[in-house]
Amino acid sequence: MLNLSATLLPAAVTALFLLFPVSLALASILMLVLVLLWLVAGNLRERWLAVQANPVAWGALCLYGLMLLGALYSPARWDEIGLHLTKYLKLPFAVVLMSIISTDKLQQRCLDAFVWAMGFVLACTWLNVWWDLPWSKTHNQGWNVTHHVFGDYITQNIMMAFMVLVALVRMLHASMPWRRAGWAVVSILAGVSITHLSEGRTGYLLLCIVLVVFVFSALRGRNRWIAAILGACLTAGILVSSDLVRERVLLAYTEVQRSGQEQATSVGNRMYLYQITPELIAEKPLIGHGTGAYHSEICRFVDIPQGCHGWINWHPHNQYLYFAADHGLLGFAAYVFMLLSMVWLARRAASPETRVLLIGLAALLAVNSMTNSPLWSARESHFFTYMMALLSCRILARPAVGHNPARPHHGADS
Repeated sequence: MLNLSATLLPAAVTALFLLFPVSLALASILMLVLVLLWLVAGNLRERWLAVQANPVAWGALCLYGLMLLGALYSPARWDEIGLHLTKYLKLPFAVVLMSIISTDKLQQRCLDAFVWAMGFVLACTWLNVWWDLPWSKTHNQGWNVTHHVFGDYITQNIMMAFMVLVALVRMLHASMPWRRAGWAVVSILAGVSITHLSEGRTGYLLLCIVLVVFVFSALRGRNRWIAAILGACLTAGILVSSDLVRERVLLAYTEVQRSGQEQATSVGNRMYLYQITPELIAEKPLIGHGTGAYHSEICRFVDIPQGCHGWINWHPHNQYLYFAADHGLLGFAAYVFMLLSMVWLARRAASPETRVLLIGLAALLAVNSMTNSPLWSARESHFFTYMMALLSCRILARPAVGHNPARPHHGADS
């Protein structure tokens, strides 16, 4: 039984990375299967020793520990507390995941599984322009309309922006011209799917973030500045060629201008929440109001005619404010520590691919947390927790940097 569990674990964890971009339900089932196999396989002490040096693991455990502690003094209902403990359960699960994907071969297989899954999503997105795919979330053909295949366009764009970064890094370090050309095509198709086939403004911002990360983390010398200039020209070209980008950016500007009168718009809602949530935090700045308390406590600060409805008290569209409201400066600090740990680990990476990808992932999570609550959102939290577990393990499984990081690593796209 133990040998069978140890054999099934690699297959199950590979399936997790292959399926979570396309199915939330299957990802949740595989989480449970992996935990059961992990317990049956045993060697828990050895598995803990494999992750105890990982600061990202400590950050995740610290955050979840604060949630368990916050449940003791929270005024929230038990169903609200339970919802938080369930949604953020992926944080300790990420630590379990770190202890499972301990070999370089399995880590590479998991990353490749994610790439294959996103390749399928990308192909479906483009096919949606001409054909109505029955499994697609959207059923509108043509250009300058939004296309997303699974889940919502925000989550698809977040993962697709990361896919752009993966493709660019593999293009840079590919050993054969045909591979470099192939990854270049993938990066272009993935980028255009965000700018021309989606209405998500978050995607536009995060695509710019990964391009900046690539230019300043993967390139050196003259190539860096050439790429920066080309990137600026490319951005201008996108604004000119994409009606969706222009319309959504102009709409955002209009919503900012009217945010004082129209709090129900996407931007107006965020602006309003960013004004009242700090008032809630100021009441209990050190330890916060407790796990799940935001949902009811924020309603004391709502002063608009509609009252406290779901679009106000579900989450504040800002992960930093969310943790600070429920867990105070301790929760805020624990989250920032986890983000900084990812960057610190990335700087120690021996593999150029892993270094750039982990910096990119940290940047995506940090920036996305300013306009959304990605660890609260079901699909986004799957992506961020699984990938931070995978990439941090890839760094710790290899020796620290002892070579010139600018030197191409020809095994990156294998």
